[in-house]
Amino acid sequence: MQITSFTDYALRVLIYLAMLPDRHATITEIADFYNISRNHLVKVVHQLGSKGFVITTRGKGGGFSLQHPPEQINIGEVVRSMET
Repeated sequence: MQITSFTDYALRVLIYLAMLPDRHATITEIADFYNISRNHLVKVVHQLGSKGFVITTRGKGGGFSLQHPPEQINIGEVVRSMET
């Protein structure tokens, strides 16, 4: 099975967030870590937030984190919701 880069980036974001359960991450932080376009990542994180996979917080000290514990996130559900 082949997935789009959009879905690949969504999975990478979730993996990164799972490694940091006690703090918020930022778009720039993840874009630098994976060497991904920041603009593209903004769209991915927005979609993840709309689908209920991440919680986003705006403003100073903001960022995003997982909505649920990592063990409760179903990879198949993530892929199905990100693919068009």
